[in-house]
Amino acid sequence: MDMAKCNIDGVEYSATKFSKLPSADLAVKRRNLVCVRCGTRALFVKKSKSGQGPHFRARPHPNCALAAPESERREGGGDDKDMLHNPGDYILLNLKYGKGGEVNGEPGTGGKGGSGGGRYTGDGGDRKSVSRRGLRPLLKNLIFSEAFRESEQFLEVPDVDVYRVKDFFVNFTDMSDEDVGEFRGYWGDIFDTKFGYNGVRWINTGNKENVSVLIERDDLKAFLEYHRVELSELDGMHLLVLGTLKRSSKGKLWIKPRGLEFTALYDGES
Repeated sequence: MDMAKCNIDGVEYSATKFSKLPSADLAVKRRNLVCVRCGTRALFVKKSKSGQGPHFRARPHPNCALAAPESERREGGGDDKDMLHNPGDYILLNLKYGKGGEVNGEPGTGGKGGSGGGRYTGDGGDRKSVSRRGLRPLLKNLIFSEAFRESEQFLEVPDVDVYRVKDFFVNFTDMSDEDVGEFRGYWGDIFDTKFGYNGVRWINTGNKENVSVLIERDDLKAFLEYHRVELSELDGMHLLVLGTLKRSSKGKLWIKPRGLEFTALYDGES
């Protein structure tokens, strides 16, 4: 979107005008933006990894004239599209996806996989379709597909447990007290990042009551290299993090990733 309204001052800003606000004003106002047409919470993206200039984004954004047409949504092809239209019954999370690991496979095959969609395991009436997927394709489908978010499919997180998709993934804006202490796939938008005590980096997902993701000082460089991004590019990106939700003594919700491979980023463009 080219325009968004700030609920603090009631002004409708173009993305270019908003990007030129003083840093202090921008930091506050970017947390209080809505779509000028339907009032959906909006996010300011100062630039994207693909090179797109400043713009606003609002998701979910149904039934609004300013929402991006379906043809412009980046659901992707190949494995991303396959997950939407041929999902299978059982997803095996491949934490090495895109890092030289196999795309597909099935239990008991020694990690051997192919380039197609689901595979089958089991005998007789107990056969089930198994797909191997990486975190980034999962994140893209969480963003674009309500059907996937509400899916009855099972997801196996290696060395952790097996979960039902609709129960495992939780949007940052939908968290509740029941999620504290639970290992889940938490996902949503990055509003900004800030340095904290001892040089840690907090990836913030909204207002003060929303969750922040902790990246230790010694892990920040590796985190950025792992995702091939610059620190300045994180604002406005989508984030998926697998970890346990915790609450500080001051009531702040936060998550520390189980490891770098338990995180995924998506800039909404590629």
